[in-house]
This record gives sequence, structure tokens and C-alpha cells, in this order.
Amino acid sequence: MTIESSGLRDLTREILALVDLPQTFTDIHIEQDRPIMIKTPQGWIETGDSTPVMMEEMRPMLEAIDEQWEARLTQGAIDRPFVLTRCRLRCNVYRSSGGRKTVISIRRLPLEPLPLEKLGLPAYIRTMLDATKGIVLVTGPTGSGKTTTIASLLDHINRTRNSHIVTIEEPIEFYLDSRQSIISQREVPTDTPSFSAGLREALRQKPDVIMVGEVRDLETAETVLQAGESGHLVFATMHINSAASTLSRLLSFFPSEQRERHAASLANSLIGAICQSLVPSEDGQSFVLASELLFNTNQQVSKLLVDPDKMHFISDFIRRKEDNMSRSLNEHLASLVARNAISARDAMRAAYNRMELHEMLLGSVKR
Repeated sequence: MTIESSGLRDLTREILALVDLPQTFTDIHIEQDRPIMIKTPQGWIETGDSTPVMMEEMRPMLEAIDEQWEARLTQGAIDRPFVLTRCRLRCNVYRSSGGRKTVISIRRLPLEPLPLEKLGLPAYIRTMLDATKGIVLVTGPTGSGKTTTIASLLDHINRTRNSHIVTIEEPIEFYLDSRQSIISQREVPTDTPSFSAGLREALRQKPDVIMVGEVRDLETAETVLQAGESGHLVFATMHINSAASTLSRLLSFFPSEQRERHAASLANSLIGAICQSLVPSEDGQSFVLASELLFNTNQQVSKLLVDPDKMHFISDFIRRKEDNMSRSLNEHLASLVARNAISARDAMRAAYNRMELHEMLLGSVKR
């Protein structure tokens, strides 16, 4: 029986149509017995068709994502890329409501990384990429564009430097074509069992640049520090909302008696940190990247890292902009509000220090 004769909707065709919409959105939510939803800068909204999706209509798409989806769902959620002609989709399939419902959560990604100049980061971010060894941390909450930023940073190196780039990802979201560099992209758990195992293996594969999709355990954190100190340029992501907290979080993976040693290791290898958030534009039609930047120029931050009693001064260092490059998230949010790029309300929602931002915004209004 064909889809047309059975009266069932063609979900794959609908997703293709959604992808082609000029409207800005990042995610698609397909839940059994509910209408399709998309995540726009203004939040989750229904698509034009408010008809609930039936399970039988989901099956062809589920089989396209993974032929063994039913068996695999008994073991937990499925995370798979789904490549279309115009974009890549990251599909996460899971059960809900006590196993009675199936859900497909889809993240939309472009086929090619964004050019570095279109990210929304300052041009001097390239100074981080000029290094041949050390650690760059890219952090932020889920959905803040970390994957897009990392892909752009790596693609810039790929186009401008003769290097061997090894990535460990779960899953691979941007496939990078070799330009001036050799690219080896490895996927967890298909190509390597875990981030920590993939990172250990990468050190034996003669890389110049290593990207770790996520630091989530002690072993990965330790190997990241080792790689940064041993002559590799390492990029890693974490789910943290401030640059200072990123450094504290990385060291928190280690037992207290080992932190001093690993703090010294981080101090020796830290290049900087990019902590970012996506904020709705003033007109609500697109997203604007807001970022907190920490540069360890001339080892200025290293001096604070090696002394546990001085680590809390890192936030002050960012605010003071002693290096004319580091900047706080609130400083950037306030400047975006002043330029009418975002609203004060959305800036407050994105801030992790709302009281400080509130005072900054009041001060700019009074001036």
C-alpha cells in the first residue's frame, strides 16, 4: 500500500519543505499524537499543519534514520545524522510517557561550516587559531551554537594550515573536506568506544590539532590537559555558562589532592575560552551570538589558575579587559542592547549575572 493510497502523510517530504522555509529555526520536534513543532527565536511553535502525527506516519522516517530502530530503542535513545541535499539533520529518537510514545527530536545544521567572519565573534578570535599548541575551550548551554563555532574554527585551520586534524564526536555533525589539512573525523561509538578512548588513540595518530566533542569525565579531562601540554592544539566543548566556571569545572573532575598539579598543567597550556549563547534578535526573526571571551595572553590568567586562592579573580580579570581582548558576557549583551540588536528582556534571560547586567543597562539609559 502506498502512502498516497493509505491517506498517511509523508513526513520526510514535510521535513524537506520545513528545511527550505526562509523562517529561522533550529530544531524540529515530532511527537506521536501531537502536531509538529519547530524552535524559533521566539520559542516553540506549531508548523502550518496542526494535525497530530500518527505512529504509522512516523515509521518510514524512523526506518530511514535506523532500520533497527525498534530494537535499539529498548536499549535507550538513538542519535543519528540524517543527510539531506540541502542540510544535515541530527536526529535523536526516544520513548516517552512510559514507553507509550515515540519522539523524533531533530537539530538542523548547514552542510558546510559557516565562514569564521559570519559567526558573530570578533576578528581577533583568529589569534587563538594562530597557536600551534595549547587548549581552547568552547562552552555554553545546549543549543548555544558550540558545534557551529567549533566547525568554523576547524575549517579555518583546514583552509589556512597544513595540519592533521583529528576529531572525536558523538555524532559527527559537520563533515569537513580536506583542504590544506588532513581530516580524520571519528565518531563515538562507531569508530571509537568513548571520548576518552578516542582521545587516547588520537595521540598515537600523529595529529597537530585535536577536537574533543565533550569533556564529561576525569579520564577525558586528564587526556585533554596531557594533549595540550605535549604539543597539540586542542579544542574541547563543555556545557558551562561562563568562562571562569569552565576552568573551575574542568579542574573539578580531579580529586582535590590532584587539583594543584592539574591546575599547573592547565595554566601551562590554556590559550583561552569562548563561552556563548544564542539570543533572539530585536525583531524576533533570527538569532544573535552573544559571547564571553577569555584570552590567556602573556600567561596573565595562568598566574591566577595556579593559586586556588586567586581563581575567583578570573572573573574580575575578564571584566577589567586588561588585555583589551577578553570581555564579559554582560559587556557584550549590553553592547548588543545598545545597538538595538537584541532586547533588554532577552539579554537578561541570557545573562548568568542578571543583577550586574541590570545595573549596566540602567547606567547606559541614564547616560
